[in-house]
Amino acid sequence: MPIEFRLSRLIPSGFAVGTVSENPGVVVLEAKSAGIGISGLCPRCATASRKIHSRYIGTVWDLPCAGQKVVLHLTARRFFCTVESCRQRIFAERFTASILSPRGRRTGRLDCLAHHLGLALGGRPAANFASADAATKQ
Repeated sequence: MPIEFRLSRLIPSGFAVGTVSENPGVVVLEAKSAGIGISGLCPRCATASRKIHSRYIGTVWDLPCAGQKVVLHLTARRFFCTVESCRQRIFAERFTASILSPRGRRTGRLDCLAHHLGLALGGRPAANFASADAATKQ
């Protein structure tokens, strides 16, 4: 029975990939939110806002693929909070914790892998196992 390969399994859910480039040892994905709505929720007052302030690009690490590191250059939006009484004037769009935690530098699935490696192997052995250099030394 043949195994069915889907490109969508390589990309974390919640992201839409625009371009893919390959540097030596690193695959770089230009991604943005795949959110259906065009609004963001204020983290302080939970009011939806459609008024975009700006966009920024953050660097996020994801699971390796075929022995190469994977980096997401994630374009996220910033919104104005439209509620007069809310102290939060500008906020960035949020993702669920399983996709990307606030101010996170790793995707949720890479965080899960690092967490389980740390529990199973302990500190230094897990770091050696997870590093790319340890694989080339053996």
